[in-house]
Amino acid sequence: MKRRIRNIFVLLFIISISLNIFQSLDYDESQTEEDDEKPFILYPTDHSSLDFPLTYDVDLPQFRTFSPHGDNILYADFVMRGTIADSFAKRYNTKLPQNIVKNIQEIVYFLNGYKIRFREGDALTFFYNEKTGEILYLRYKNSSVRSVSEVYLFDAGNGAFYYTADGYALQPCITNGPFKGCPKVRFVYENNNLVPVFEVPANDEVHVPFLAKLMEFDQSRGFGGTMELIYSNYATRAFFRGLANINPSLKRNALYKEKAVIGKSGYIFSDKKGGVIYYLRKSDNSIVSPFTFHHTEGRQLSEKSMLNFQILRNFYSKASEYARNFEREFF
Repeated sequence: MKRRIRNIFVLLFIISISLNIFQSLDYDESQTEEDDEKPFILYPTDHSSLDFPLTYDVDLPQFRTFSPHGDNILYADFVMRGTIADSFAKRYNTKLPQNIVKNIQEIVYFLNGYKIRFREGDALTFFYNEKTGEILYLRYKNSSVRSVSEVYLFDAGNGAFYYTADGYALQPCITNGPFKGCPKVRFVYENNNLVPVFEVPANDEVHVPFLAKLMEFDQSRGFGGTMELIYSNYATRAFFRGLANINPSLKRNALYKEKAVIGKSGYIFSDKKGGVIYYLRKSDNSIVSPFTFHHTEGRQLSEKSMLNFQILRNFYSKASEYARNFEREFF
């Protein structure tokens, strides 16, 4: 009798355990089905997406975010060890497009005494537009003079220009040069040197700013009008390239007074854009920047524009902080 009762209890115990296991399995299955229906959440709901980088490529840990205009932008921060391209590649294991390298050179030209010269130990930090390759913000640390400069691309209503942190245009205006107004400058390569192109409108008059002796000139379909003069009072040679036409009355070895018209502005075939190449050389044949030779004056943002400019500065200050925190996890 006792043995039969004990067997009944054992049987009831086994049935109880079986029921619990069955219920547990049923619960897990229903729970899984419910979880499958829930949307995938990329970020925790109690955090801002700004607290997380937009980079998920483990092999290329380069910080990405969006500009104030909604464009995809990338962050770079490295110390010069060789060329700009080599220094970038050592840091990020990828190539830096040549147009970005040139853009950096054009900016540093105005920060480095009108010379495109980098030294080992110089540091570059910048954000650039992934699609256009345009530098939007750049911080340059000059290791030799221990200076730090910041530059921002900003549109105050008259087109986008680079401005320093204190609101002055990166490129000053030449007050006694051969062109009207304050044309924007870009650079092209000539004999392995980057030389300035003044983006004057087509067919604008170009004149000599000082008493000058005309040495050589030539008009060709391939290169446009070219001209070499000597500014008599300064023993400095001036070079012009890309003139649309040359004044037909000009003669070699003749002297021309200040403001004499020598031709009209045209087109630079090397980069297929309008403008006139203009630079100078000393007696030892070294290149002299027009911004060193001529008088210049700075242009500052209006008080009305300074508020928006300050907002832009704050944006890149915060974005740089996020980027540095992101890079600490990988480098």
